[in-house]
Amino acid sequence: MEIDNINYMETHKPLVSILLAIYKPKEDWLIEQLISLNNQTYDNIELLIYDDCPDFPINEEYFKSYIINFPYKLIRGAENQGSNKAFEELTKVAEGDFLAYCDQDDIWEKEKITLMVEKILDRNVTLVCSDLSIIDENGKATANSITEIRKRHEFKSGYNLAQGLLMSNFVTGCAMMVKKEIAKKSVPFEETLIHDQWISIIAAINGKIEFIEKPLVKYRQHSCNQTGILAGICDKQTYYNMRIQGILNRYVSLKQRLGDNDELRQHIDSCLLWIKSRKDYFFKPSIKDLKIMIKYRRFHKMSIIIESILPFTPNSIFRYIIKLTKKGVL
Repeated sequence: MEIDNINYMETHKPLVSILLAIYKPKEDWLIEQLISLNNQTYDNIELLIYDDCPDFPINEEYFKSYIINFPYKLIRGAENQGSNKAFEELTKVAEGDFLAYCDQDDIWEKEKITLMVEKILDRNVTLVCSDLSIIDENGKATANSITEIRKRHEFKSGYNLAQGLLMSNFVTGCAMMVKKEIAKKSVPFEETLIHDQWISIIAAINGKIEFIEKPLVKYRQHSCNQTGILAGICDKQTYYNMRIQGILNRYVSLKQRLGDNDELRQHIDSCLLWIKSRKDYFFKPSIKDLKIMIKYRRFHKMSIIIESILPFTPNSIFRYIIKLTKKGVL
């Protein structure tokens, strides 16, 4: 089911489609986000909303009341599919020259779209991303940059970044803009990755990623965030499920989808060898597998430090190590 408003604006500027996926949003946070979208200084925008919660459908009055400067379209999903599928559906129907992905609980700086469009107009640029400041559940500023809370987060600009993005993503979905043809090329999204990492990989394969060294999003950090350092990991079993078996599943899928790419083929094969040795070592430690893990430690040094002692570490101690890692101490 789709619902449109009709307040269209004629302009010569490229159209930007803001893609907003929602699921039972908190009212105050959603309103703050919508106000920040409506106050964007850029003047050729459409807002596409995908409601991923058919059991508790969003009230359209939110958009009628707070989105008055540009048109919107509300799409109601027939069943809950998760944020990746919601963003995929929005990507399929978006008509803008550039696509900007949006979460339901952040706040955008008013010049976000304007500054990103200026950067992405370069014909070689496929994706633009920015830094983010951090706010808490009450909207209070807690950090000026996401790098203050994610110590290993390193932004990059340039060409040939796909290989690094396979293992470590520096692009946050709510702080990126991508050219339409690149976003469409990424469909269907890779099921083993969050949408922003997959889109950034496709963007890097096809051109240049540009970083704006300015926080253009107030990222709300709260207990329900879907991503974060070691999110969902609390003990040895969840670590194995997500950081070993989960990554193995990812690279098996990536080999099927990207294995024909000359730039990535050897890297993916090496990663598969590395991850398989980690899996074998977890269940039956051996010098042979440890040597392979050390050989490919460049992929993720912290994993080798943790996993070399993981089979011998009591769960209680490992839980403490995970806590320190999440805090950025390790």
